[in-house]
Amino acid sequence: MQPVEYSQFLKRWVERFDPEQAWLRDFGATPPTVSAIQVSWQQLVTASTQEFDRDARLLRNQTQAGLIYRLLNGVDSFEDTVRVTTQMAEAALEASLSHHRVILEQAFGVPSNPAFTILGLGKLGGRELNLSSDVDIFCVFAEDGETSGPRVRDHGDYFTRLTQQLAKSLDALTVDGFVERVDQRLRPWGSSGQLAIPVVACEDYYEVHGREWERFALLKARPVAGDLELGLTLLRSLKPFLYRKYLDFGVFESIRDLKSKIEAEVRRHGRDKNVKVGRGGIREVEFIVQAMQLLRGGQIPSLQVTGFLDALSTLMTEAIISQNDGLQLKQDYLWLRYVEHVIQAENDQQTQELPTDCGPLAAVMGFESADSFERKRREVTDRVHEAFVSFMRVEKSQAMAEASIKDEVQECLDAFLDDPVCDRLEPIARSRLITLLDQLGPELSAYPIDVTERMLRFISTCTRRSVYLSLLSENPATRARMLDILDRSSWVTERLIEMPALLDELLTLDASDAEMSREAIGQELSMRLQRVDPDDPERLTEVLVQFARGLAFRVAVFEIRGEIPLMRVSDQLTWIAEAVVSEVLHYAYREVANKHGHPVVNSTEGDNWLGLSVLGYGKLGGLEMSYGSDLDLVFVHGIDSEQMTDGDVAIEGGLFVNRVVRRVIALIETNTRFGRLYEIDTRLRPSGRSGLMVVGLDALKKYLDESAWTWELQAFVRARPVAGDRFLNTKLETLRLEILRNAREPTELLNDVVEMREKMRAHLGSKDGDVGFDLKHDRGGIVDIEFMVQYQVLAHAETHPELATYTDNIRQLDGLSDSGCISTVDADALKTAYVRYRTLNHEAILAGRNGRVEFAEVKNERQLVESLWAQWMSS
Repeated sequence: MQPVEYSQFLKRWVERFDPEQAWLRDFGATPPTVSAIQVSWQQLVTASTQEFDRDARLLRNQTQAGLIYRLLNGVDSFEDTVRVTTQMAEAALEASLSHHRVILEQAFGVPSNPAFTILGLGKLGGRELNLSSDVDIFCVFAEDGETSGPRVRDHGDYFTRLTQQLAKSLDALTVDGFVERVDQRLRPWGSSGQLAIPVVACEDYYEVHGREWERFALLKARPVAGDLELGLTLLRSLKPFLYRKYLDFGVFESIRDLKSKIEAEVRRHGRDKNVKVGRGGIREVEFIVQAMQLLRGGQIPSLQVTGFLDALSTLMTEAIISQNDGLQLKQDYLWLRYVEHVIQAENDQQTQELPTDCGPLAAVMGFESADSFERKRREVTDRVHEAFVSFMRVEKSQAMAEASIKDEVQECLDAFLDDPVCDRLEPIARSRLITLLDQLGPELSAYPIDVTERMLRFISTCTRRSVYLSLLSENPATRARMLDILDRSSWVTERLIEMPALLDELLTLDASDAEMSREAIGQELSMRLQRVDPDDPERLTEVLVQFARGLAFRVAVFEIRGEIPLMRVSDQLTWIAEAVVSEVLHYAYREVANKHGHPVVNSTEGDNWLGLSVLGYGKLGGLEMSYGSDLDLVFVHGIDSEQMTDGDVAIEGGLFVNRVVRRVIALIETNTRFGRLYEIDTRLRPSGRSGLMVVGLDALKKYLDESAWTWELQAFVRARPVAGDRFLNTKLETLRLEILRNAREPTELLNDVVEMREKMRAHLGSKDGDVGFDLKHDRGGIVDIEFMVQYQVLAHAETHPELATYTDNIRQLDGLSDSGCISTVDADALKTAYVRYRTLNHEAILAGRNGRVEFAEVKNERQLVESLWAQWMSS
């Protein structure tokens, strides 16, 4: 079927303007370039309004004829069609704006601030206008003020007139047709709002009155005419309204609400065969992608795009939608949009309804019959609807009332709902809360009442951030995981209350992701920080805390579920801390260097760009970090302390590194709305609290050689570089080996270790009246094992240098056994006891208890450690 046979619009245009189809076969057969479109529209600007309106319609109809001709001949791709329709609309808006601005300025003068922008929404904003589409716009001016005269008007009146006139020139239906159907109902306050508003009023509206559906309207917003920079600046200010920093599962409820209203409209008007809003239509595909954009756009800026295909591509790149699902959605979307365009090509009407007789439509699309087209259509729409149901988590409601609910659980839920705080909630939030509590009743009844109390404590923190209520309501599997975890761990409860966004970790929980390599953890943090403005330290610390808390939370959940062993837990927590310290050190260094320039590196340091390293002691150095462990840090530098930095505001090198270190500590200990990263202890530096905050490498060596106490050498057994300059780190590792391998007088060493242990036990061990066994500090506990291992390493590293290699207790015990310094039986027994103690200590932390157990629970381990202490540590 020929295009002119199918399209009545094209037939009428050819008969009137191109009987021989000479223009169609020549200029009309090739898609126009953007510059050609702009030039042709700008040529109309200086005409009279009557001429402008007439010529604009003639130009639009000619462009439309070419579009339809190429579409039906299969010349233009989908991208070609929407490009030309969008660029034509933009050019028409710009031309009409320019034309009417000149006329109004002659009457009223120039505004004191003439900046004015037209924001395109929907298909126009997304650069994907269909063949016969509305253009959704709203207009904004920079600020209130007045025109210069002769007839003075305030900006509100002036720009409202401008908006009315430019829209009328495009929208009014004349004998020549129309240019664009202009729809301004999506502006702030809708049809009752001003046609043009100042930027500040627009920002206030969305901050105070913005509704969920308006986030969908703004999703594709972009400036399309006028002062484009003004529009871009405004949209940047609206990003917090549009894209949330947390995972915004409330969008599912909003989409279901919108979709149900559309479906009701479809049923009411018999539009079940509408390729846009009908079952499995274009709108459902768009909803899938838009939901994912709003859901994750705050965390993944690359999703903050206006075009459907761009957004879908990003969803596949970010693995939010699988490649197979994404490619199928794209294929189905393009097919449905092609059907839409062919339907509209018939009469240049804004319709997506299938005709009563689909024979001509099927023929022009290349189908043998209307039946074969209908089979294809149903195949596509069934597939789209199935995807929509899956992505939107649309579930058939079950008879929740039939489920059994314990009386005590129901009483707690009722009391919670009757609380005045819940009573004052916005209707949407209260509705979400009621839905969630109805779902939780039977589920909580399977657990002790403590779990109900913990869950309600969490919910009470979320009532004004009802997106989390939607997340739980939308995800039964997440609820089940959460209840199971709350039953086992009050520590997890507290972390969730502090940072509800951790629910995302439960949503995406996968045992295959239980462990990450040290490199993967560092790369993940680096990737997140790439999205942070380097001049925004507050946001930096927030991202760091979210990262550290989120990963530690995941580790805790996997540990509670028995999917990751203790030693791997410690590795994960240690590597998280290392990644954080490394990033903070480099950030602080850059911050100080940007202000004062770089310090002079000692000539002995070679090609060294940093000259600053961090030694981790204790749990961090020994790769035995637990939840909430402090960071024992010593900062070491290799720069010339007296030389000035090379910046414009130069300072001494010693002051430079001191400022870097103090900035590191300040950033790590900064309180954010999510808590702080870690507590830092720097008392293990040379001379303790009275010593310098950062020490030179040579000074550290001199101190350890000549002045260090035995307990400081014990601490050095577990020390290792965890961040900073690689070259300097290598020197520190060498220094550690040299110090630990020094000869020591055995009796003096033994007496010093025992004396220090007795002091610690007296200060930190159990007192009269304490109940149970302190796993860490009591006789026969964790610290006794650590002291025995440290003593053995210091006593034998001179003759067995390999003992100084590792910093963790388990491998140190292996080394002592392999070297023959202790028996294999004793080493294995101590390792078993040590792991048992640490496992119990982790369980206590996760359960919200102190590290105490019943004596009988560790009777064998305690007797073993006490027996070995008596053998090894008696002079």
